[in-house]
Parts: sequence; C-alpha cells; structure tokens
Amino acid sequence: VSTDADQHALTPGYLQREWQEQGRRYFHYKMDQPMMNFYALVSGRYQVEKQQHQGVALEVYYHPSHYWNVTRMFDSMRDSLDMYQQWFGPYQHRQMRVLEFPGYRTFAQSYANTVPYSEKIGFTSDLRDPEDIDIVYYVTAHEMAHQWWGHQVGAADVQGSQVISESLSQYAALRLLEHKYGEAKLRKFLKRELDSYLRGRSAEQLEEMPFMRAENQQYIHYNKGSVVMMALKDAIGAKRLDENLRNFLQEFRFKQTPYPTTLDLVRHLKQGLNAEQQALVDELFGTIRLYDLRLLDVSKKPLSADKVEVTLQIEARKLEADGKGVERELVLDEALEIGAFDADPEDLSNNAKVLYLQKHRLQSGKNTLVLELPANAVYVGVDPLVKKVDRDSGDNMRKL
Repeated sequence: VSTDADQHALTPGYLQREWQEQGRRYFHYKMDQPMMNFYALVSGRYQVEKQQHQGVALEVYYHPSHYWNVTRMFDSMRDSLDMYQQWFGPYQHRQMRVLEFPGYRTFAQSYANTVPYSEKIGFTSDLRDPEDIDIVYYVTAHEMAHQWWGHQVGAADVQGSQVISESLSQYAALRLLEHKYGEAKLRKFLKRELDSYLRGRSAEQLEEMPFMRAENQQYIHYNKGSVVMMALKDAIGAKRLDENLRNFLQEFRFKQTPYPTTLDLVRHLKQGLNAEQQALVDELFGTIRLYDLRLLDVSKKPLSADKVEVTLQIEARKLEADGKGVERELVLDEALEIGAFDADPEDLSNNAKVLYLQKHRLQSGKNTLVLELPANAVYVGVDPLVKKVDRDSGDNMRKL
C-alpha cells in the first residue's frame, strides 16, 4: 500500500517492510494464516500508542489531539482478550490494532486484527457524565468479539447469517460490560436495546422475521439479539451457554464447506439442556413472543428496624405475533424475576445495589405478591433487569 510521504498506511496483516519511493511512502503487509476476503485500507498522520498483553501487540492509531479515550480502548482490548479466550477459545492473531478515521461516518468495523473506528463514536466521545453508558468500552468490546464471531466463525449467506456474527458479538460485549460494571448497570443498556427493537418492528415495511431468520434487519439481530442472548444466559447459566458456544466455534472454526447457519447454532445451544430449556431456545429463536408486564400498585409496611413487607399488584400477559404484527394471547404461567434496589437503577451515577432478585411464578392476568424486603429498599419491579421482550418496560418499576 502506498500513501503520502507523511502518512502511515495500514491494512490487515503484519508489516513486512516499509520504504520511500518517488515521494511516496510504501508499506507491505502479509497475513500469516487464512482470512476473510474482507479488508480496509486506512491512511493518516497518526500518533501511535502500543502495549503488550498476553503475547498480543495492542496498538491504537489516533489523531494527536484525540487522546482522551485511548486508555479506555486499551482497557477494553485487554479485558476482551482475557475473557473471550476464557469463554470461547484462543485469539488467532499476534496483533490487534484500532485505527481512527474522520467522523464523516459513525461506525466501527472489525477486520482481521484491524478495527477502523470513527472519531465520533470513540475518540471524541465525552464520557464524563456518570449516567451515560460507557460507549467506548462497549464498542471496542463488540469489535473485538468479531475476531471470534465473524472472523473465526463465518456464516452461510442465508437468513439468520448476521445472528452468528452480530448477535453473538453483542452477547460477548454485554457479558464483558456485566463483568466490569455489574448486572444492575447493564439494565440501562438492555432497556435501550429493547426499546430500539420495539421501535424497529413498528417501522417494519415487509415482515418481521423470527430471531433465527433475521434478514438484514438490524433491529432484530442487534437489538433483539442483545435481550435474547442475555435471557438465554439467565435461563441456562453462563457456564453452559459459553460451553455450547465454544463447541459451536470449534466445529466451524475457519470452516467454509459448509459455512454454518443458525440451525447449526441452535443445535449446539440445545446441547446438555433439559426439555423445558430446549423449548425456550425454540421459543427465543423461532417465534416472535412478547410480554406485557405491569406493576400496577405497590405498598409497604414496616416489620422491624431492618425489614419491610411489600405487597405488589402485577398484571402479566404473554403474546405471540406473526410477521405482520398480528397478535394472539398465550397462557402465561412461568417464573419471572422480581427485584428491589436501594436507589433508582435508571440512574447509573448512584451505583444502585440489587437488594433482592428472585423468580416468582406469575400467571395471565392480575397477580398479588407479598415479599419481605430489606428496609432500605427504594425501588421495586418486575423483570427489573430486562430479561424479557416486554412491550413497555417503563411500567415495570415503582418507587416505594
């Protein structure tokens, strides 16, 4: 790759040599193993920071005055390497680079060992507001996850292909956010994802596909995918889910004949599950199911200096929709989470602690629950950590 004499050109692979010729600067890159025919050419006058972690050379190339979030990117890259290798398997390269590009576009894109990253969603993002989601840490983690989901495991060019690359990368990034910031803080991100899915399906022009058949529908494979994968983790446990994903990756790692589909993914996800859990996988991946959960009223009375009795009135419904949005009500009879917090979990700045989180069986219609909670409980709700695709998660929580 050649570029202006004062610029640095980058593309996936490892630098073999660099030279000057006729006023141009040349770079020769070569990859040491097979990779997707999918790459970028990036050139700029860069400041460069480098670190070593677990034998991997981590590098960030950035505009010299856009240094604010470079440390956060390195934090996310290191944490991603640590946890993704533990959860899914080894990283395939000896290098990982993040490259800033101007804010004419607002995306990041993961190529083999190389991630071009818009200044507007990372390098110049203002992270000082404690109520905001750590978008730089999350986006970096998502693009790192593509080195496994997308670059180690591809997908056949059929319905559901982006579930394998995007939904599984979303899951990995969300697990990393949960590992770093805790489950309560993940709630705000999942609520945003749920709302984006609901807005997306309301604007669908053709037909909403079930999750495993998403067809270039970002609101499904990104936004719904976040809620579905975290709901599955909650139902079967992180250990089982990660083991099944690791086995899926091992079967199809760098495999092209054939590429996997979501049928293969579902086959692996069901391994080691009981009949009820397998039915849940089929429901999450193969149908369009919605919940309508509402906390209608809540009251409390003191029991002692450190305990209160709280009575909740909850209305619960479950529905199934077809691709055109036509709904029919189903019989609801399942265990759903009830939670209590010492502060408003919507406000990330207050570090709300989960004081109570237990599943209680709810049925279609109105339900009454009487709970004994710590006296310092301030907020209480049904499905408080957004594990269900609820049509309006805003009416699930109330202040005591």
